[in-house]
Amino acid sequence: MKKISIIVGLILCLFVSSQSFAQKKDVRNKDLKAIKIANREAKKREKQGWDVPPGSIPMAKAFERAWEYELATNPNGTPMYIIATGNATSGSKSAGDQAAMTAARNELAGALGAKVSELIETKRANDQIDQKTANTLDKTVSNSKTLIQAELNQVITGYKIYRDVSDQVDKKGRPVAGAKTNVQVEVKIFYNQEEAMKIAQKIIKKELEKESDELGKQLDDILNINPRKRSGDEEKK
Repeated sequence: MKKISIIVGLILCLFVSSQSFAQKKDVRNKDLKAIKIANREAKKREKQGWDVPPGSIPMAKAFERAWEYELATNPNGTPMYIIATGNATSGSKSAGDQAAMTAARNELAGALGAKVSELIETKRANDQIDQKTANTLDKTVSNSKTLIQAELNQVITGYKIYRDVSDQVDKKGRPVAGAKTNVQVEVKIFYNQEEAMKIAQKIIKKELEKESDELGKQLDDILNINPRKRSGDEEKK
């Protein structure tokens, strides 16, 4: 009996070790993939004249960090972050920074709105809500994008790169003599998907409840979120 217990224990240890090894191997594979893609992309961008801000980490490292965020997944296998990219050209770095970040944040809010609209359409297609309700919800989602963008405060910047560009080029793409030099900025940002959806749900629901409490409840149902308790609904002691 003692020998059987020892054998069972050894088998369990081997199983746990193999699972741990498989997980570590998966992490290493993701890391290697990120490094490989980042190095290749950095070389390509540097040839195109792109550079990182003074004092920043090397471009390859910045791209590697961005890819790590992009490859990150939740325990259920879904992407952990929503990704957005902003690009802008301006007469100065500061103006370009602001414009590129605004573009990225707008794209982020748009991606959130698209996810909510997709859930609404699924409910409508399954006849769980009528077309009129779906249209009202979609309209509110669209009108809420600016409000959502303003509330996305926990943005993670994957990378930010710059390059000088001419506002006048010849047929071969070469700068024309005497042309003005502008700064092109590109930024890639990430936002925790779960947290972002909570923000979107809160804002859209608030806008819906201006028309009807019932619409707010329907949004909770669509997003699979339990409606908050109202003071009038609390149980009497």
